[in-house]
Amino acid sequence: MAVGVGLIPEQIHSTYMMHFSKIYILFILSSLTLTSMAADYEHIFPELELVVEEEMREWNITGIAIALVDDQNIIFCKGFGEAGRDSIFRAGSISKLFNALAVMQLVEEGKMDLDAPIAVDQLPINPFPGEPAITLRHLLSHRSGLQRESPVGSYMDDSEPGIEATVRSIRQSVLVTRPGAEMRYSNIGPTLAGHIVEQTTGISFEEYQQKRLLQPLGMTESSWTLASTPAERIIDSYMRVADGEGGWTRRKAPVFDLGTIPAGNLFTTAGDLARFASALMGDGTIPVSKDSLRLMWTPQFTDSETGFGLGFVRGSFHGRPTIGHSGAVYGHSTSFVVLPDEKIAVIVLANEDIANGRVHRIHETALTLMLNAGQNARIPPRKSPVALDDLTAFAGEYESQSYWARLWIEGDRLQGDISGQPTRFTPTGSSTFTADSRILDAAAAEFSLDADGRANGFKLAGQSYVRVPEQTTPLPDEWHPVLGSYGLEFIPVIISERHGHLYAMTENMVDYRLSPVNRHVCALPPGMYVGEEVVFLPDSDGRIAAINFANMVFHRRN
Repeated sequence: MAVGVGLIPEQIHSTYMMHFSKIYILFILSSLTLTSMAADYEHIFPELELVVEEEMREWNITGIAIALVDDQNIIFCKGFGEAGRDSIFRAGSISKLFNALAVMQLVEEGKMDLDAPIAVDQLPINPFPGEPAITLRHLLSHRSGLQRESPVGSYMDDSEPGIEATVRSIRQSVLVTRPGAEMRYSNIGPTLAGHIVEQTTGISFEEYQQKRLLQPLGMTESSWTLASTPAERIIDSYMRVADGEGGWTRRKAPVFDLGTIPAGNLFTTAGDLARFASALMGDGTIPVSKDSLRLMWTPQFTDSETGFGLGFVRGSFHGRPTIGHSGAVYGHSTSFVVLPDEKIAVIVLANEDIANGRVHRIHETALTLMLNAGQNARIPPRKSPVALDDLTAFAGEYESQSYWARLWIEGDRLQGDISGQPTRFTPTGSSTFTADSRILDAAAAEFSLDADGRANGFKLAGQSYVRVPEQTTPLPDEWHPVLGSYGLEFIPVIISERHGHLYAMTENMVDYRLSPVNRHVCALPPGMYVGEEVVFLPDSDGRIAAINFANMVFHRRN
Protein backbone atom coordinates (compact mmCIF):
# COMPACT_ATOMS: atom_id res chain seq x y z
CA MET A 1 0.00 0.00 0.00
CA ALA A 2 1.36 3.40 -0.98
CA VAL A 3 1.30 5.64 2.07
CA GLY A 4 2.12 9.33 1.89
CA VAL A 5 3.05 11.64 4.76
CA GLY A 6 0.68 14.56 5.28
CA LEU A 7 -2.15 15.76 3.08
CA ILE A 8 -0.67 18.83 1.44
CA PRO A 9 2.19 20.83 3.01
CA GLU A 10 0.74 23.72 4.97
CA GLN A 11 2.79 26.26 3.04
CA ILE A 12 0.79 25.42 -0.09
CA HIS A 13 -2.27 26.89 1.63
CA SER A 14 -1.13 30.38 0.74
CA THR A 15 -3.19 33.51 0.51
CA TYR A 16 -3.51 32.84 -3.21
CA MET A 17 -5.01 29.39 -2.63
CA MET A 18 -7.44 30.71 -0.04
CA HIS A 19 -8.51 33.46 -2.42
CA PHE A 20 -8.89 30.99 -5.26
CA SER A 21 -10.99 28.66 -3.08
CA LYS A 22 -13.39 31.46 -2.15
CA ILE A 23 -13.85 32.41 -5.80
CA TYR A 24 -14.34 28.74 -6.72
CA ILE A 25 -17.00 28.24 -4.04
CA LEU A 26 -18.81 31.44 -5.00
CA PHE A 27 -18.81 30.32 -8.63
CA ILE A 28 -20.40 26.98 -7.73
CA LEU A 29 -22.99 28.54 -5.45
CA SER A 30 -23.96 31.16 -8.01
CA SER A 31 -24.33 28.55 -10.74
CA LEU A 32 -26.42 26.22 -8.58
CA THR A 33 -28.88 28.56 -6.90
CA LEU A 34 -32.54 27.71 -7.30
CA THR A 35 -33.32 28.92 -10.80
CA SER A 36 -36.58 29.98 -12.29
CA MET A 37 -38.42 26.81 -13.21
CA ALA A 38 -37.95 25.68 -16.79
CA ALA A 39 -41.24 25.65 -18.73
CA ASP A 40 -40.92 21.96 -19.50
CA TYR A 41 -40.85 21.12 -15.79
CA GLU A 42 -43.40 23.50 -14.31
CA HIS A 43 -46.35 21.17 -14.70
CA ILE A 44 -44.70 18.14 -13.01
CA PHE A 45 -44.31 19.62 -9.54
CA PRO A 46 -47.98 19.45 -8.45
CA GLU A 47 -48.15 15.78 -9.53
CA LEU A 48 -44.96 14.96 -7.64
CA GLU A 49 -46.22 16.78 -4.55
CA LEU A 50 -49.41 14.69 -4.57
CA VAL A 51 -47.35 11.50 -4.54
CA VAL A 52 -45.17 12.80 -1.69
CA GLU A 53 -48.20 13.75 0.37
CA GLU A 54 -49.81 10.36 -0.30
CA GLU A 55 -46.71 8.49 0.84
CA MET A 56 -46.43 10.60 3.98
CA ARG A 57 -50.08 10.07 4.85
CA GLU A 58 -50.24 6.33 4.17
CA TRP A 59 -46.90 5.38 5.74
CA ASN A 60 -46.79 7.84 8.66
CA ILE A 61 -43.78 9.82 7.42
CA THR A 62 -43.75 13.28 8.95
CA GLY A 63 -40.95 15.01 7.05
CA ILE A 64 -39.51 14.76 3.53
CA ALA A 65 -37.15 17.04 1.59
CA ILE A 66 -36.70 16.71 -2.18
CA ALA A 67 -34.37 18.26 -4.75
CA LEU A 68 -34.57 17.83 -8.52
CA VAL A 69 -31.56 18.72 -10.64
CA ASP A 70 -31.23 19.34 -14.36
CA ASP A 71 -27.51 19.49 -15.08
CA GLN A 72 -26.30 22.70 -13.38
CA ASN A 73 -29.73 23.90 -12.28
CA ILE A 74 -31.61 22.96 -9.13
CA ILE A 75 -35.11 23.14 -10.58
CA PHE A 76 -36.99 22.12 -7.43
CA CYS A 77 -36.04 22.04 -3.75
CA LYS A 78 -38.75 21.79 -1.12
CA GLY A 79 -39.52 20.43 2.32
CA PHE A 80 -42.79 18.72 3.25
CA GLY A 81 -44.46 18.28 6.63
CA GLU A 82 -41.93 18.79 9.43
CA ALA A 83 -39.09 19.22 6.94
CA GLY A 84 -37.91 22.54 5.62
CA ARG A 85 -36.03 22.97 2.40
CA ASP A 86 -32.83 23.41 4.43
CA SER A 87 -33.48 20.83 7.15
CA ILE A 88 -30.45 18.69 7.99
CA PHE A 89 -30.91 14.95 7.56
CA ARG A 90 -28.55 12.03 8.07
CA ALA A 91 -27.46 10.75 4.66
CA GLY A 92 -26.69 7.18 5.74
CA SER A 93 -24.75 5.23 3.14
CA ILE A 94 -24.72 8.10 0.65
CA SER A 95 -21.69 8.96 2.81
CA LYS A 96 -19.80 6.15 1.04
CA LEU A 97 -19.65 8.20 -2.16
CA PHE A 98 -17.62 10.94 -0.50
CA ASN A 99 -15.41 8.40 1.23
CA ALA A 100 -14.61 6.80 -2.14
CA LEU A 101 -13.89 10.20 -3.70
CA ALA A 102 -11.34 10.92 -0.96
CA VAL A 103 -9.56 7.66 -1.77
CA MET A 104 -9.56 8.44 -5.50
CA GLN A 105 -8.11 11.91 -4.91
CA LEU A 106 -5.16 10.36 -3.12
CA VAL A 107 -4.82 7.66 -5.77
CA GLU A 108 -4.58 10.38 -8.42
CA GLU A 109 -1.89 12.11 -6.34
CA GLY A 110 0.10 8.89 -6.15
CA LYS A 111 -0.28 8.64 -2.37
CA MET A 112 -2.51 5.56 -2.40
CA ASP A 113 -2.82 2.54 -4.66
CA LEU A 114 -6.17 0.88 -5.35
CA ASP A 115 -4.60 -2.53 -5.87
CA ALA A 116 -1.79 -2.61 -3.29
CA PRO A 117 -2.29 -5.12 -0.43
CA ILE A 118 -3.58 -3.59 2.78
CA ALA A 119 -1.37 -4.13 5.81
CA VAL A 120 -2.25 -7.45 7.44
CA ASP A 121 -2.22 -5.97 10.95
CA GLN A 122 -5.29 -3.89 10.04
CA LEU A 123 -7.35 -6.87 8.88
CA PRO A 124 -9.26 -9.80 10.39
CA ILE A 125 -7.79 -13.29 10.34
CA ASN A 126 -7.81 -14.68 6.80
CA PRO A 127 -8.82 -18.36 6.77
CA PHE A 128 -8.24 -18.54 3.01
CA PRO A 129 -4.47 -18.93 2.55
CA GLY A 130 -3.19 -18.23 -0.91
CA GLU A 131 -6.18 -16.03 -1.80
CA PRO A 132 -5.67 -12.52 -3.19
CA ALA A 133 -4.71 -9.90 -0.64
CA ILE A 134 -7.41 -7.37 0.30
CA THR A 135 -7.05 -4.03 -1.48
CA LEU A 136 -8.76 -0.65 -1.45
CA ARG A 137 -10.58 -1.69 -4.62
CA HIS A 138 -12.06 -4.61 -2.65
CA LEU A 139 -13.08 -2.37 0.26
CA LEU A 140 -14.82 0.24 -1.90
CA SER A 141 -16.73 -2.30 -4.02
CA HIS A 142 -17.80 -4.57 -1.11
CA ARG A 143 -15.64 -7.45 -2.34
CA SER A 144 -13.22 -7.70 0.60
CA GLY A 145 -14.90 -10.63 2.36
CA LEU A 146 -15.21 -8.56 5.55
CA GLN A 147 -18.28 -8.89 7.72
CA ARG A 148 -21.06 -6.32 7.53
CA GLU A 149 -20.41 -4.74 10.95
CA SER A 150 -17.46 -4.39 13.32
CA PRO A 151 -17.44 -5.74 16.91
CA VAL A 152 -16.97 -2.16 18.20
CA GLY A 153 -18.60 0.90 16.64
CA SER A 154 -21.14 -1.09 14.67
CA TYR A 155 -24.49 0.24 13.54
CA MET A 156 -25.94 -1.10 16.79
CA ASP A 157 -23.31 0.46 19.08
CA ASP A 158 -24.10 3.90 20.52
CA SER A 159 -20.82 4.28 22.44
CA GLU A 160 -19.27 6.59 19.77
CA PRO A 161 -15.81 4.97 19.86
CA GLY A 162 -14.43 6.81 16.81
CA ILE A 163 -12.95 5.46 13.60
CA GLU A 164 -9.66 4.14 14.97
CA ALA A 165 -11.16 1.98 17.72
CA THR A 166 -13.85 0.75 15.35
CA VAL A 167 -11.31 -0.38 12.76
CA ARG A 168 -9.03 -1.88 15.40
CA SER A 169 -11.84 -4.12 16.65
CA ILE A 170 -12.08 -6.12 13.42
CA ARG A 171 -8.66 -7.71 14.08
CA GLN A 172 -10.41 -10.19 16.37
CA SER A 173 -12.75 -11.26 13.55
CA VAL A 174 -12.38 -13.72 10.68
CA LEU A 175 -13.04 -13.02 7.00
CA VAL A 176 -16.45 -14.35 6.01
CA THR A 177 -15.67 -15.01 2.34
CA ARG A 178 -12.62 -15.06 0.07
CA PRO A 179 -11.46 -11.59 -1.08
CA GLY A 180 -12.95 -10.78 -4.47
CA ALA A 181 -15.14 -13.90 -4.56
CA GLU A 182 -18.53 -12.33 -3.99
CA MET A 183 -20.27 -9.09 -3.15
CA ARG A 184 -20.81 -8.71 0.62
CA TYR A 185 -22.21 -5.34 1.62
CA SER A 186 -20.15 -4.01 4.50
CA ASN A 187 -20.00 -0.87 6.62
CA ILE A 188 -16.64 -1.69 8.15
CA GLY A 189 -14.92 -2.19 4.77
CA PRO A 190 -15.37 1.41 3.55
CA THR A 191 -14.62 2.63 7.09
CA LEU A 192 -11.23 0.91 6.91
CA ALA A 193 -10.65 2.72 3.60
CA GLY A 194 -11.49 6.03 5.31
CA HIS A 195 -9.09 5.19 8.13
CA ILE A 196 -6.34 4.59 5.58
CA VAL A 197 -7.08 8.09 4.24
CA GLU A 198 -6.39 9.37 7.76
CA GLN A 199 -3.15 7.41 8.01
CA THR A 200 -2.01 8.56 4.58
CA THR A 201 -2.72 12.25 5.11
CA GLY A 202 -1.99 12.64 8.79
CA ILE A 203 -5.26 14.45 9.47
CA SER A 204 -8.69 13.31 10.60
CA PHE A 205 -11.19 11.97 8.10
CA GLU A 206 -13.56 14.82 8.94
CA GLU A 207 -10.90 17.50 8.37
CA TYR A 208 -9.88 15.95 5.06
CA GLN A 209 -13.48 15.82 3.87
CA GLN A 210 -14.16 19.43 4.82
CA LYS A 211 -11.02 20.78 3.14
CA ARG A 212 -10.81 18.63 0.06
CA LEU A 213 -14.43 17.82 -0.79
CA LEU A 214 -17.25 19.62 1.02
CA GLN A 215 -15.76 23.12 0.81
CA PRO A 216 -14.71 22.91 -2.85
CA LEU A 217 -18.15 21.51 -3.74
CA GLY A 218 -19.90 24.36 -1.97
CA MET A 219 -21.59 21.96 0.46
CA THR A 220 -21.59 24.49 3.29
CA GLU A 221 -24.54 22.89 5.13
CA SER A 222 -22.89 19.47 5.45
CA SER A 223 -20.70 17.98 8.18
CA TRP A 224 -19.41 14.62 9.33
CA THR A 225 -19.97 14.59 13.09
CA LEU A 226 -22.68 15.62 15.48
CA ALA A 227 -20.35 18.10 17.18
CA SER A 228 -19.91 19.95 13.87
CA THR A 229 -23.63 20.04 13.07
CA PRO A 230 -26.09 22.68 14.37
CA ALA A 231 -28.30 20.50 16.56
CA GLU A 232 -31.33 22.78 16.17
CA ARG A 233 -31.33 22.22 12.41
CA ILE A 234 -31.27 18.41 12.52
CA ILE A 235 -34.81 17.28 11.80
CA ASP A 236 -36.44 15.08 14.43
CA SER A 237 -36.72 11.55 13.09
CA TYR A 238 -38.65 8.48 14.13
CA MET A 239 -38.26 4.74 14.53
CA ARG A 240 -40.60 1.77 14.71
CA VAL A 241 -38.99 -0.24 17.53
CA ALA A 242 -39.65 -3.95 18.12
CA ASP A 243 -40.86 -4.47 21.70
CA GLY A 244 -39.73 -8.09 22.09
CA GLU A 245 -43.31 -9.37 22.35
CA GLY A 246 -44.26 -9.29 18.69
CA GLY A 247 -45.37 -5.65 18.78
CA TRP A 248 -43.91 -2.27 17.95
CA THR A 249 -43.62 1.17 19.51
CA ARG A 250 -42.94 4.44 17.75
CA ARG A 251 -40.26 6.67 19.25
CA LYS A 252 -37.94 9.50 18.39
CA ALA A 253 -34.67 8.22 16.97
CA PRO A 254 -31.45 8.75 18.95
CA VAL A 255 -28.73 10.89 17.43
CA PHE A 256 -25.12 9.83 17.89
CA ASP A 257 -22.00 9.36 15.79
CA LEU A 258 -21.53 5.92 14.31
CA GLY A 259 -18.15 4.28 14.72
CA THR A 260 -18.28 3.72 10.97
CA ILE A 261 -18.21 7.45 10.20
CA PRO A 262 -16.89 7.18 6.60
CA ALA A 263 -19.60 4.65 5.75
CA GLY A 264 -22.69 6.41 7.03
CA ASN A 265 -22.36 9.47 9.28
CA LEU A 266 -22.74 12.44 6.89
CA PHE A 267 -25.21 15.15 7.97
CA THR A 268 -26.50 17.11 4.97
CA THR A 269 -29.39 18.81 3.18
CA ALA A 270 -31.26 18.18 -0.04
CA GLY A 271 -29.73 21.35 -1.49
CA ASP A 272 -26.16 20.32 -0.69
CA LEU A 273 -26.66 16.91 -2.27
CA ALA A 274 -28.16 18.65 -5.30
CA ARG A 275 -24.95 20.67 -5.63
CA PHE A 276 -22.99 17.44 -5.44
CA ALA A 277 -25.16 15.93 -8.19
CA SER A 278 -24.54 18.93 -10.43
CA ALA A 279 -20.81 18.64 -9.81
CA LEU A 280 -20.90 14.99 -10.89
CA MET A 281 -22.72 15.97 -14.09
CA GLY A 282 -20.58 19.07 -14.71
CA ASP A 283 -17.28 19.69 -16.42
CA GLY A 284 -14.38 20.11 -14.01
CA THR A 285 -16.26 20.95 -10.82
CA ILE A 286 -15.84 17.56 -9.15
CA PRO A 287 -12.39 17.27 -7.53
CA VAL A 288 -11.33 14.08 -9.36
CA SER A 289 -10.70 13.42 -13.03
CA LYS A 290 -13.31 12.19 -15.50
CA ASP A 291 -11.33 8.98 -15.86
CA SER A 292 -11.57 8.38 -12.12
CA LEU A 293 -15.32 9.04 -12.17
CA ARG A 294 -15.80 6.57 -15.01
CA LEU A 295 -13.89 3.97 -13.02
CA MET A 296 -15.93 4.67 -9.88
CA TRP A 297 -19.15 4.23 -11.87
CA THR A 298 -18.03 0.90 -13.38
CA PRO A 299 -19.08 -2.31 -11.57
CA GLN A 300 -16.01 -4.07 -10.19
CA PHE A 301 -15.12 -7.79 -10.30
CA THR A 302 -18.09 -8.54 -12.56
CA ASP A 303 -19.11 -8.45 -16.21
CA SER A 304 -22.55 -7.14 -15.27
CA GLU A 305 -23.50 -3.63 -16.33
CA THR A 306 -25.00 -3.02 -12.89
CA GLY A 307 -23.59 -3.42 -9.40
CA PHE A 308 -21.10 -1.80 -7.06
CA GLY A 309 -18.38 0.33 -8.53
CA LEU A 310 -16.04 2.22 -6.22
CA GLY A 311 -18.45 3.67 -3.67
CA PHE A 312 -21.12 4.28 -6.30
CA VAL A 313 -23.89 1.85 -7.25
CA ARG A 314 -24.41 1.49 -10.99
CA GLY A 315 -28.04 0.77 -11.75
CA SER A 316 -30.62 1.14 -14.51
CA PHE A 317 -33.85 3.06 -14.89
CA HIS A 318 -35.88 1.94 -17.92
CA GLY A 319 -32.72 1.12 -19.82
CA ARG A 320 -30.89 4.27 -18.78
CA PRO A 321 -27.74 3.97 -16.63
CA THR A 322 -27.96 5.42 -13.11
CA ILE A 323 -25.32 6.08 -10.48
CA GLY A 324 -25.79 6.90 -6.83
CA HIS A 325 -26.63 5.27 -3.50
CA SER A 326 -29.41 4.94 -0.95
CA GLY A 327 -29.10 5.31 2.81
CA ALA A 328 -30.79 4.24 6.04
CA VAL A 329 -29.65 5.35 9.48
CA TYR A 330 -31.60 5.83 12.73
CA GLY A 331 -34.78 7.51 11.60
CA HIS A 332 -33.56 8.61 8.18
CA SER A 333 -34.18 6.99 4.77
CA THR A 334 -32.47 8.57 1.79
CA SER A 335 -31.92 8.27 -1.94
CA PHE A 336 -29.42 9.92 -4.31
CA VAL A 337 -29.88 9.00 -7.99
CA VAL A 338 -28.18 10.53 -11.04
CA LEU A 339 -28.83 9.73 -14.70
CA PRO A 340 -25.43 10.80 -16.07
CA ASP A 341 -26.36 10.54 -19.76
CA GLU A 342 -29.55 12.56 -19.38
CA LYS A 343 -27.92 14.86 -16.80
CA ILE A 344 -30.78 14.80 -14.33
CA ALA A 345 -30.80 13.82 -10.66
CA VAL A 346 -33.24 13.29 -7.78
CA ILE A 347 -32.53 13.52 -4.05
CA VAL A 348 -35.11 12.33 -1.51
CA LEU A 349 -34.59 12.56 2.26
CA ALA A 350 -37.16 11.23 4.76
CA ASN A 351 -37.24 11.40 8.57
CA GLU A 352 -38.58 7.87 9.05
CA ASP A 353 -36.55 4.76 9.80
CA ILE A 354 -36.32 2.01 7.18
CA ALA A 355 -38.74 3.67 4.73
CA ASN A 356 -36.57 3.16 1.66
CA GLY A 357 -39.39 1.54 -0.30
CA ARG A 358 -41.41 4.72 0.01
CA VAL A 359 -38.40 6.91 -0.80
CA HIS A 360 -37.83 4.69 -3.85
CA ARG A 361 -41.36 5.30 -5.07
CA ILE A 362 -40.89 9.06 -4.78
CA HIS A 363 -37.56 9.17 -6.61
CA GLU A 364 -38.85 6.90 -9.40
CA THR A 365 -41.93 9.10 -9.78
CA ALA A 366 -39.72 12.18 -10.00
CA LEU A 367 -37.39 10.60 -12.57
CA THR A 368 -40.36 9.50 -14.68
CA LEU A 369 -41.91 12.96 -14.60
CA MET A 370 -38.61 14.66 -15.43
CA LEU A 371 -37.81 12.35 -18.33
CA ASN A 372 -41.29 12.57 -19.80
CA ALA A 373 -41.24 16.37 -19.47
CA GLY A 374 -37.74 17.21 -20.61
CA GLN A 375 -36.38 14.36 -22.72
CA ASN A 376 -39.31 13.55 -25.02
CA ALA A 377 -39.29 10.17 -23.28
CA ARG A 378 -42.27 7.95 -22.66
CA ILE A 379 -41.70 5.96 -19.51
CA PRO A 380 -44.47 3.35 -19.30
CA PRO A 381 -46.84 3.57 -16.34
CA ARG A 382 -46.73 1.02 -13.56
CA LYS A 383 -49.02 -1.97 -13.83
CA SER A 384 -52.62 -1.03 -13.19
CA PRO A 385 -54.49 -2.95 -10.49
CA VAL A 386 -57.21 -5.39 -11.44
CA ALA A 387 -60.23 -6.47 -9.44
CA LEU A 388 -60.34 -10.02 -8.07
CA ASP A 389 -63.67 -11.27 -6.76
CA ASP A 390 -62.18 -13.67 -4.23
CA LEU A 391 -58.84 -13.25 -2.44
CA THR A 392 -59.29 -16.03 0.10
CA ALA A 393 -57.14 -18.44 -1.93
CA PHE A 394 -54.06 -16.34 -1.13
CA ALA A 395 -54.55 -15.91 2.62
CA GLY A 396 -52.53 -18.00 5.04
CA GLU A 397 -49.14 -18.60 6.63
CA TYR A 398 -45.97 -18.99 4.54
CA GLU A 399 -42.22 -19.35 5.04
CA SER A 400 -39.19 -18.82 2.81
CA GLN A 401 -35.52 -19.60 3.28
CA SER A 402 -35.14 -16.28 5.13
CA TYR A 403 -38.53 -14.98 6.31
CA TRP A 404 -42.05 -15.80 7.45
CA ALA A 405 -45.20 -14.31 5.95
CA ARG A 406 -48.83 -14.04 7.06
CA LEU A 407 -51.48 -12.92 4.55
CA TRP A 408 -55.11 -12.11 5.31
CA ILE A 409 -58.14 -10.37 3.86
CA GLU A 410 -59.07 -6.94 5.17
CA GLY A 411 -62.13 -5.47 3.48
CA ASP A 412 -61.47 -5.91 -0.23
CA ARG A 413 -57.67 -5.91 0.14
CA LEU A 414 -55.02 -8.59 0.60
CA GLN A 415 -52.82 -7.52 3.48
CA GLY A 416 -49.66 -9.13 4.74
CA ASP A 417 -46.97 -9.16 7.36
CA ILE A 418 -43.61 -10.17 5.90
CA SER A 419 -41.39 -11.10 8.83
CA GLY A 420 -42.50 -8.01 10.75
CA GLN A 421 -43.05 -5.60 7.85
CA PRO A 422 -46.70 -4.63 7.15
CA THR A 423 -47.22 -5.22 3.42
CA ARG A 424 -50.02 -4.37 0.99
CA PHE A 425 -50.71 -6.70 -1.94
CA THR A 426 -52.38 -5.20 -5.03
CA PRO A 427 -53.56 -7.63 -7.72
CA THR A 428 -52.26 -7.11 -11.27
CA GLY A 429 -53.51 -10.43 -12.66
CA SER A 430 -55.27 -13.62 -11.63
CA SER A 431 -52.27 -14.76 -9.53
CA THR A 432 -49.89 -11.80 -9.66
CA PHE A 433 -49.65 -8.85 -7.29
CA THR A 434 -47.42 -5.95 -6.45
CA ALA A 435 -46.24 -5.73 -2.84
CA ASP A 436 -45.69 -2.44 -1.04
CA SER A 437 -44.16 -1.97 2.41
CA ARG A 438 -41.72 0.33 4.09
CA ILE A 439 -38.93 -1.57 2.32
CA LEU A 440 -40.66 -2.77 -0.88
CA ASP A 441 -41.94 -0.56 -3.69
CA ALA A 442 -44.33 -2.27 -6.11
CA ALA A 443 -42.31 -5.49 -5.93
CA ALA A 444 -43.68 -8.26 -8.14
CA ALA A 445 -45.29 -11.15 -6.23
CA GLU A 446 -46.23 -14.24 -8.23
CA PHE A 447 -48.34 -16.96 -6.61
CA SER A 448 -48.46 -20.63 -7.58
CA LEU A 449 -51.81 -22.40 -7.27
CA ASP A 450 -52.68 -26.03 -6.60
CA ALA A 451 -55.28 -28.07 -8.50
CA ASP A 452 -58.05 -26.56 -6.34
CA GLY A 453 -56.96 -22.99 -7.13
CA ARG A 454 -55.52 -22.43 -3.66
CA ALA A 455 -52.14 -20.68 -3.37
CA ASN A 456 -49.41 -23.04 -2.20
CA GLY A 457 -46.60 -20.50 -2.42
CA PHE A 458 -45.33 -17.30 -3.97
CA LYS A 459 -42.14 -15.59 -5.10
CA LEU A 460 -41.26 -12.12 -3.87
CA ALA A 461 -38.02 -10.10 -3.85
CA GLY A 462 -35.77 -13.07 -4.53
CA GLN A 463 -37.43 -15.30 -1.94
CA SER A 464 -39.58 -18.39 -2.56
CA TYR A 465 -42.35 -18.79 0.03
CA VAL A 466 -44.26 -22.03 0.62
CA ARG A 467 -47.49 -22.44 2.53
CA VAL A 468 -46.94 -23.67 6.07
CA PRO A 469 -48.71 -26.99 6.84
CA GLU A 470 -51.65 -26.98 9.23
CA GLN A 471 -49.57 -28.98 11.72
CA THR A 472 -45.92 -28.08 12.28
CA THR A 473 -43.23 -29.61 14.45
CA PRO A 474 -42.84 -27.47 17.59
CA LEU A 475 -39.54 -25.86 18.52
CA PRO A 476 -37.44 -28.39 20.46
CA ASP A 477 -37.37 -27.69 24.19
CA GLU A 478 -33.58 -27.24 24.25
CA TRP A 479 -33.90 -24.07 22.16
CA HIS A 480 -36.43 -22.34 24.41
CA PRO A 481 -33.74 -20.86 26.73
CA VAL A 482 -32.32 -18.74 23.89
CA LEU A 483 -35.61 -16.91 23.28
CA GLY A 484 -35.64 -13.28 24.36
CA SER A 485 -34.40 -9.78 23.67
CA TYR A 486 -30.73 -8.78 23.55
CA GLY A 487 -28.79 -5.55 23.11
CA LEU A 488 -29.92 -1.93 23.19
CA GLU A 489 -33.51 -1.06 24.01
CA PHE A 490 -33.99 1.04 20.85
CA ILE A 491 -32.45 -1.48 18.44
CA PRO A 492 -32.72 -4.92 20.02
CA VAL A 493 -31.93 -8.33 18.58
CA ILE A 494 -34.97 -10.46 19.38
CA ILE A 495 -34.83 -14.25 19.20
CA SER A 496 -38.31 -15.68 18.71
CA GLU A 497 -40.06 -18.84 17.51
CA ARG A 498 -42.46 -19.32 14.61
CA HIS A 499 -43.69 -22.54 13.00
CA GLY A 500 -41.12 -24.48 15.01
CA HIS A 501 -38.19 -22.41 13.75
CA LEU A 502 -35.96 -19.83 15.42
CA TYR A 503 -36.00 -16.28 14.08
CA ALA A 504 -33.81 -13.24 14.83
CA MET A 505 -35.22 -9.73 14.51
CA THR A 506 -32.49 -7.16 13.91
CA GLU A 507 -32.29 -3.43 13.13
CA ASN A 508 -36.07 -3.17 13.74
CA MET A 509 -36.52 -4.43 10.21
CA VAL A 510 -37.26 -8.14 9.73
CA ASP A 511 -37.11 -11.53 11.42
CA TYR A 512 -34.38 -13.69 9.88
CA ARG A 513 -34.90 -17.46 9.92
CA LEU A 514 -32.06 -19.25 11.73
CA SER A 515 -30.61 -22.64 10.82
CA PRO A 516 -29.02 -24.51 13.75
CA VAL A 517 -25.42 -25.57 13.13
CA ASN A 518 -24.90 -27.04 16.59
CA ARG A 519 -26.30 -26.58 20.10
CA HIS A 520 -25.01 -23.01 20.45
CA VAL A 521 -24.62 -21.78 16.85
CA CYS A 522 -27.14 -20.88 14.15
CA ALA A 523 -26.43 -19.75 10.59
CA LEU A 524 -28.03 -16.57 9.25
CA PRO A 525 -29.90 -16.86 5.92
CA PRO A 526 -29.72 -14.84 2.67
CA GLY A 527 -30.17 -11.19 3.55
CA MET A 528 -28.02 -8.51 5.16
CA TYR A 529 -25.93 -10.97 7.17
CA VAL A 530 -25.73 -13.96 4.81
CA GLY A 531 -22.84 -16.29 5.65
CA GLU A 532 -22.60 -15.05 9.24
CA GLU A 533 -23.77 -16.71 12.46
CA VAL A 534 -25.55 -16.20 15.76
CA VAL A 535 -23.71 -17.74 18.71
CA PHE A 536 -25.56 -18.16 22.02
CA LEU A 537 -23.24 -17.45 24.97
CA PRO A 538 -23.99 -19.10 28.33
CA ASP A 539 -22.95 -17.73 31.71
CA SER A 540 -21.23 -19.77 34.44
CA ASP A 541 -24.57 -21.33 35.37
CA GLY A 542 -25.26 -22.41 31.81
CA ARG A 543 -27.97 -19.82 31.18
CA ILE A 544 -27.89 -17.91 27.88
CA ALA A 545 -26.70 -14.47 28.97
CA ALA A 546 -25.63 -12.96 25.64
CA ILE A 547 -25.37 -13.58 21.92
CA ASN A 548 -22.66 -12.97 19.38
CA PHE A 549 -24.67 -11.75 16.42
CA ALA A 550 -22.48 -11.53 13.30
CA ASN A 551 -19.41 -10.51 15.36
CA MET A 552 -21.36 -8.12 17.64
CA VAL A 553 -21.93 -9.19 21.27
CA PHE A 554 -25.26 -8.25 22.87
CA HIS A 555 -26.31 -9.03 26.44
CA ARG A 556 -29.73 -10.37 27.32
CA ARG A 557 -32.31 -7.73 28.23
CA ASN A 558 -34.94 -9.92 29.85
